[in-house]
Amino acid sequence: MRPDLNLLTALRVLSEERNVTHAARRLNVSQPAMSKTLQKLREELNDPLFTRSSHGLIPTPRAKQLETELPGLLDKIGDLVHPSEFAPVDYRGWFNIAGTAYILNLLLPSLSVKLLQQAPNTSVRANEVELEFMEQLASGQLDFALHFDRPMPEDYVKTSVGWGEMVCAMRSDHPLAAKGEISLEDYLAYPHVRLYMAQITRSNIGVVDEILSQRGLSRHLILETPEFSTANEVIRQTDCLMVCPDSHKYQLSSGICYLPLPAELGYPPLELMIIQHRRSANSQPHIWLRNIISEIMSAAILKDKLHRQKLQ
Repeated sequence: MRPDLNLLTALRVLSEERNVTHAARRLNVSQPAMSKTLQKLREELNDPLFTRSSHGLIPTPRAKQLETELPGLLDKIGDLVHPSEFAPVDYRGWFNIAGTAYILNLLLPSLSVKLLQQAPNTSVRANEVELEFMEQLASGQLDFALHFDRPMPEDYVKTSVGWGEMVCAMRSDHPLAAKGEISLEDYLAYPHVRLYMAQITRSNIGVVDEILSQRGLSRHLILETPEFSTANEVIRQTDCLMVCPDSHKYQLSSGICYLPLPAELGYPPLELMIIQHRRSANSQPHIWLRNIISEIMSAAILKDKLHRQKLQ
């Protein structure tokens, strides 16, 4: 027999009430309809299930067996279809998150505090965002990627946590450092370090290089690395320039300064997103963690903006 949940629910109520009329009232159906349901159950299960007596319905051994097993089974099915409210403190499981080293440095300390407070049995595995991060989200290897906005298929859900501007970092005694602003010609006259972030553009070459290539221009790259601290040290010791988010500039080591990017470059503001596959969009644990990540990153970006305004 292929189980019919409505029939099984009716059998559970009949077992509890031991009376067709009372069972019909509980299920909000007529007594004849309830009698037909009982007859169908007898046919499907090939057992009389109940016999009538002056004390009501008496269950057969088969009905008694089902009476023991049905409540737990139907309750579990009910929880699957209509899950109870998510309680982080009771959740046990792993989440996989990817982002740049800098973004993860901003996120993970505060996230760890939140997890210990709200969900002590929940764990997070964090890694550098990779070229295949969209495939990893689709396959379930990754739950969330923190990445700058870019066009994506409808299968991906994006949650914005704020905007960031880009600046040009260089050593404090760099030939361009004394200028209040630099031209595109100035910018292209020096070597460059590129902070790598997978799939930040369709061509995976970086926003600056994509903009320049569209104009038939290029810059001289001597190093590409995802490690901000490494890039930081290289520009401190050389004439190299580096484009980085303005929020990064407070992490620059001593001996490094920054200037606005050339206006004629037309570098767009970047919107940081929490990206997930739609398969997890309605998952209560994922909604809970996404809200925490959004709260932490939005607060960090707002704090950075207020700090910049104070310095201006």
